[in-house]
Amino acid sequence: MGLFSDKIREIREEFKEIARGRYHSFEALLPFVVFFILALVWRIDIAAGVAFTIGLLFLARNLLRSRSLIPPLSGLLVLAIGIFAVYRSGRAGDVLLSNIGTNGLVLFLCLASLVAGRPFVAWTSYFARHYPLAWYWHPRVRPAYTEVTILWVVFFGSRLFLQLLLLRSGREAALLVFSILSGWPSVVGLLVASYLYGTWRLRNLGGPSVERYAEAARLPSRTRRVIQTAVRRIELSL
Repeated sequence: MGLFSDKIREIREEFKEIARGRYHSFEALLPFVVFFILALVWRIDIAAGVAFTIGLLFLARNLLRSRSLIPPLSGLLVLAIGIFAVYRSGRAGDVLLSNIGTNGLVLFLCLASLVAGRPFVAWTSYFARHYPLAWYWHPRVRPAYTEVTILWVVFFGSRLFLQLLLLRSGREAALLVFSILSGWPSVVGLLVASYLYGTWRLRNLGGPSVERYAEAARLPSRTRRVIQTAVRRIELSL
């Protein structure tokens, strides 16, 4: 029970920053989602008017409460781009093409990083945590990040395939619902699964911790070679 509680606490700490930003994402995305839904059943100008009103209300509230104006302004910008795309194409589904493009870009980066032997998930962890970059490429560390990156390939590849399938079928409402459900809810699930599997795999690989690796890197090269030789001899004797 204690181990389970500790794991829950670790996951909660990992996603604390995500939880803080979810409301800002809500402010930025709600006008766009409202416009998309209304554009499927009403005239575009009515849908745009209602969505812009919601965005302006968010902006006024943040202004009165001295909160950040970036989320509502970002939402109004995304809404303006979406309205322009619908007016140009005449199809509400085309405003989701950017989401599909982003999904395809992440999939491409994951695949390219696997080919290069530098898994994408390791880079995301490096930029988020600023651990020593060389630690991620340690032979007893990199396999964990490689396998998690493969998990990401499966996730983003499946999501891209279904998005393209729905877009081609012209089922725009279904595409919107799928895009929402496969957004925050499923991405948070992916991150939790990545964290749980990654920590379990790192523990089984028996690689050095970040702290131990950083301490070893600070040792003189001769001392480091002596320690590495001693460790190899111990491993061979086991």
